[in-house]
Amino acid sequence: MQLAVSQSDETSEQEKADGEITFSVMPKPQESGGFLHENDGKKHYLTAVGLVAFYNVFLCSWNRYVGGRDWAKVGPNEWNRFWEREMSWDKDWYWTNFVLHPYQGSFYYMGARASNLNKLESFALTVLGSASWEYLCETNAPSKNDMVYTTVGAFPVGEMLYRLSLEGDEISSLLGFALNPTRLWTQLFTRQKPLGTSGHIHELSLKLPMGTAFAHVNLIDYDGDYDETEMYPIFVSPELYVVYNDPYRHDSNDPYSQFSLSFKAGAGKGSGNGADCAFAELDKNLYYNIRILSDGMMFARELDRGENKDTSIGMVMEYDFDWHSYYLLTSLAPGFAFKQRITNEDDSTFEYQTHLAAILLGTSDFYYYRRYFDEKYSEDAKGLSAPYNYTIGFETKLLAKYKKKDGSNIGVNFRGYAMYDFYDQLQYLENGERGTQLGWEFIGITSFSAELALNKKVRIGLEDELYTKYGIYHNIDDVFQVMNSTSVYAKIQAK
Repeated sequence: MQLAVSQSDETSEQEKADGEITFSVMPKPQESGGFLHENDGKKHYLTAVGLVAFYNVFLCSWNRYVGGRDWAKVGPNEWNRFWEREMSWDKDWYWTNFVLHPYQGSFYYMGARASNLNKLESFALTVLGSASWEYLCETNAPSKNDMVYTTVGAFPVGEMLYRLSLEGDEISSLLGFALNPTRLWTQLFTRQKPLGTSGHIHELSLKLPMGTAFAHVNLIDYDGDYDETEMYPIFVSPELYVVYNDPYRHDSNDPYSQFSLSFKAGAGKGSGNGADCAFAELDKNLYYNIRILSDGMMFARELDRGENKDTSIGMVMEYDFDWHSYYLLTSLAPGFAFKQRITNEDDSTFEYQTHLAAILLGTSDFYYYRRYFDEKYSEDAKGLSAPYNYTIGFETKLLAKYKKKDGSNIGVNFRGYAMYDFYDQLQYLENGERGTQLGWEFIGITSFSAELALNKKVRIGLEDELYTKYGIYHNIDDVFQVMNSTSVYAKIQAK
C-alpha cells in the first residue's frame, strides 16, 4: 500500500486503482528505533485473519466458561453442515443487537485496517468474522439482523474509531489504544503503527446539559381508551461531539475522510412507568438516554457556488442509535447529502445541511417501549413477542445554524423517519401467524438551541427537543406519542 504525501487530495493513478486511503496533510515520521519501526505499507493478511479467529474464540470461550451462557456451548452439533442452518430474526437485548454487534464487527474491521488492508478487504474480513461467529460460535439460529449490523454497521463504527485512534495518539498512546484496542494485536505482530495522519479534527466540544421532560402516549381506537402522561423531573445528559474534516469544503473519493459523530449518555429520575422487563422497578425509577448519531461521506464533491459560499455534495452513510426511557430508534441508511456554509461580511456564518437516505435496516419501539397495558400487546403474550420492530424506509436530516464571529449561535436540527414494519416480525402473533402488525411509523425529532459565548472556549445554552411518532398498523391500534424535553447547558468548545 502506498501512502500519498501531498498538500492536496490528488493521488496517483496507481493509488486510485488500489482504492487506498489518502490524506491531505504530511504524516509524522515514525522512529525506526525500538520495538516499533516505520510502517512499510505491506499487507499483513495473516495478522488480520489471526485476530478474527482469536477474537471469536476468546469471546465465545469467555461467554461459555466465565459467563455460563448456554448459547455459547457450541460443538459438533453446530459445526456439522453448519451452512445448512436456517437464518432468522432475533429479539436480543437492544444494546446488544445495535451497539455491541457493530462494535464487535469494528474489531474485525479495525484489525484489518491496522494490518494495512484497504477498506474493501477489511469489510470482506468483517463479513467473514461475522458469519463465522453466527454459524460456529452460537447455538442460536444465525441472525439476519446481526449479520447486517455486524458488517454494514461495523464499517462506519470501525472506520471512525480507526481514524480517531490516530488522533488520540496526539494526546496519549493510551487513548489511541482505547479507541482501537486491536492495535494491541497488530502492533505486536507487525511491529508497526497503523498508517494514517492526525490533525483532521475540525470541531470538538463537550456539552453538559441539565433538564426536564414531559411525555404522552395515546392508543387510537383502543377499547380501554389508553391515554397516559409521564414526567421526567430532572436529568443530566453529557454529550461529546466531534467533526472530522470540514464538511463544507470536502472533495474526496475516500470513504469516511469526513464524518461527524455525537455520543450522549444521560441519567436522572424516572417517570414511575417503565418497561415490563427483568429490571422493571429500576426502569420505573431511572431516566436514561444513550444516543449515538453519526454521518460519514462515502464520497464528496466541492462545488463552486459563488463567492463566500463553501458547498459540498455527495453520498452519505447514516448510523443512528437512540435508546431512551420513552422510545427506541435505530437506523442504518445510505443516501445523499448537500452541505453549504455562507460567510457574511461581518464574519458571521449561516450553515445548513440536507440529508435524504434509504433505511437499509432499522428499528423502532413496539408500543411505548413495552409499557404493559393489555395482555394482547404485552411482551410475554404467547411467549413470542419482542419490544421493537425491524423496519425499512426513509430518513431525512435537516440542520441549520447561524453563528456570530464570537461563537454565539442559534440552530435547529430535524431528524425524520418513515419506517415500514415489514413481514416476519417477532413481537406480535395472532392465530399463530408472525408479523401481522404490518404498518408505517412516522417519527420526527426536532431540536432548537441558542448559545451565548462567554469566551472562545466556554458557552452557555438553552435547548428544546420535541419527539413525535404516529404509528399506522394493519390490525392493531394506531399509536400517537409525543415527548418534549428542555435543558440548559454549559459547553466546552475545545476546537
